Order: sequence, then structure tokens, then C-alpha cells
Amino acid sequence: MSIRIGIIGGGAAGLFAACQFKRLASGKDIDVTLIEKNSIPGIKLTLTGHGRCNITNLKDISDLRNGYHEAGNFLYPALRQFGPKDTMRFVENDLGLPLKEEDNNRIFPVCDSAAAVRDALISYISDSTRILTNTTVSSIAVTSAFDVTTDHGKYDFDFIILSCGGSSFTKTGSTGDSYVLAKSLGHTIETVKAALAPVRADSSSAGMCRDLSGVPVIAGVSVWHEGRKIAAYVGEVLFAEFGLTGPAVMEISREIPADIRDTYMELDLVPSVSDEEFDRQLQTLIDEHADTKMANLLSRYVPASVAAEITSRTGTEDMYAQGFTRENRKKVCREMKHLKIGIGAAPDIDKAYVTRGGVSLREIDRKTMGSKLLPGLYVIGEALDIDGISGGYNLQACMSEAYLAARSILDR
Repeated sequence: MSIRIGIIGGGAAGLFAACQFKRLASGKDIDVTLIEKNSIPGIKLTLTGHGRCNITNLKDISDLRNGYHEAGNFLYPALRQFGPKDTMRFVENDLGLPLKEEDNNRIFPVCDSAAAVRDALISYISDSTRILTNTTVSSIAVTSAFDVTTDHGKYDFDFIILSCGGSSFTKTGSTGDSYVLAKSLGHTIETVKAALAPVRADSSSAGMCRDLSGVPVIAGVSVWHEGRKIAAYVGEVLFAEFGLTGPAVMEISREIPADIRDTYMELDLVPSVSDEEFDRQLQTLIDEHADTKMANLLSRYVPASVAAEITSRTGTEDMYAQGFTRENRKKVCREMKHLKIGIGAAPDIDKAYVTRGGVSLREIDRKTMGSKLLPGLYVIGEALDIDGISGGYNLQACMSEAYLAARSILDR
């Protein structure tokens, strides 16, 4: 009899898993069914890389795993078994999509189309996988097999891959189904929250952010909670109508607690030097350019609009360097190095690109992606408590996990 394999969820992880079964089956008698509740698989995949699909990142695996926060060590075996170069070979040779490398080792399809990647994946598995769309799984019972109940009937499987995503971008179908099903099968769900999300400013900072909307800066970003710095990151920050976004803010958003009382962010607009060194540099500029407005001197470090905002906040917008007092200089230094941004709300998971939290990694075998609690159950993708930084990390995690799960099932 055929080995009956059910893949629940047709997002990136589920599609990759179906591809791996086709690649690795080697004549084994398997019957693969992919169950997707949307009318077409891979809707969220089409949003990745701003619609261009940042497929992977070509960093060395020892560096790559650092982009997965607390889950780096857990994911390391999967990355070693199927890493970025393996992903690239699969996309180019099996899917027939040429790739290109951009800044920071990011890999994109030459066509710059995430939809084209999704369509190529579906086409690739069309002759090896039964795809059931518009089908929602309501429950999984464990008897002599996995009895899966859907709104279109019941199905029995020998193995299950749970890959129905997280809770971010709910309009794509990621509504937390993975957590409900995994919990019903005995698994622990770590607290779910937003990651890679923009941050809304509070009323004290909203006006400044709105005035600077669209202006980018390179800054050190830190999150402070109850008087203690709990996270820091350096990168590009983009002011927006609602608050802050950009890579550095998105990366650090996962660290903002759900209870934002006594929580704020700080921007260091000159992250390359210490407070003391910046003060010395500013004093030198004041001494050498006495007839220059302070806003013009600050624009050597930040965009002119940001410099104007800093001098406005310190009451020095019309002042020249000549006669600039030590007290005024200290105010400017403080705002340039410790610009406080109040947080209006915890990051919205519905606007997050990925989900932090999910099925506890303590209950998953990192060498197989199999459940330690229930033989025959495998969990991959955003259902797991794994979230990577932006730049191809999250899709690579899906591909690596899908490979391990498929290979482990076929080996059994």
C-alpha cells in the first residue's frame, strides 16, 4: 500500500515539503495530499521580498543561523542538511527560475516576481501531489492513523506535516490554525506575537514622525522597558505617518513587550561614535564654523529635515555656532544620541511579516522536524517558534525544515 502523507497548509513550507517529496521519493510508493484552505496555495509567499521573493541568503551557515535569534542552534542541523546553495540549485535547476544576488547576500529570482515563484512551485508538484483547495481542517484524531476532518470530508494519513502558518497577515489565511491543531495533539504553544513589524508612535512622538515621514536615517535603535535596555540594533530607520518602520525597527519589533507601559524606543542618530566623541566633534565644528547655523552643522550627520527637527526640539533652530552655549550643545548631543520615541501600541501582528512564538521547539526533534510527543507528526514553517530577520532567512528556514521532514518520513 502507498504511504499516505498529508501536508496541512499550502504556504511556503507546505509547498516546499511537497517539492521535497517529489525530489526524494526515488520510486517509493507514496501518496501525497496537500490541504489548503485558500482558493490557491502560497498567497503569503507572493508578498515576500515586497513581491519580489527574497528566496534565501547566501551567507555562510555559521553566520546565517545567527539571524534566527533564540532558534539558531535548533535550526542549525536543518541548515547544514539543506542550505542556501541547495535552495538555489533547486530553484534554478528544478523550477527553472534563474537567480541573482543583491546586497547583503540576498538572493532573488531574475524575474523579480514572487508570484512566478509560487506558480513554479505549484506547477512542479502538479503531477505528484493531490492539492485540495478551499478546504479547511477542523480536527485531527489519532487512531491507527491520523484521521483528518475537513469541511469537505475526512482523510486518513500515515504521516502528517503541519505547515499552516502563524498568525501574521491574517488576510492571507494565516489565522493561527497551526496552533489550534498542534495544541489539540498535545503540543505546547509559546506566546504568539508580532515580529518584523512597524511600530506606532504615541502622541508625544507622532507629530515628529509624521513631519519626517519618508525620511530614512542610519541609526542605533534600542528598546527600553522599566528603565532597562532590553534590545538594540543598528540599521536603516524610516520615519512614517504612523511612527517608525525600516529594517532596523522591523528587526527589533519582536522585542517590544505586549504591555508597553514604561516602554519606549531610542534612536542614536550617530551610532558610529560614542556620546563623548560626538560631543567633541560638535565642539570642534562650533569652533571652526562660528558663522554657520547649528542645523547646517548637524546636517553633516543626518538629513537636513532631521537636523531641523533636532534644533527645533532643543530650541536652537535659529542659533548660529557663535555664542552656542555648553548647555545648548549638551541638549543637541542628547537628542542626536538619545532621541526618545514613545510607543503607542505593541506591534500589530496583523501587520507583521512573521510570527514570533508557536509550537515549542523543546517538543520537536531538530534532526527530523518530528514531534517528540506524537510519532508520525512533523511541524515546519511559521507554525514553529522560529522567526528570522529579513533578507531571505525565513524562506530558507521553511525550505530547510521541509527537506528534513520529507527525508525523515521517506527514511521511515
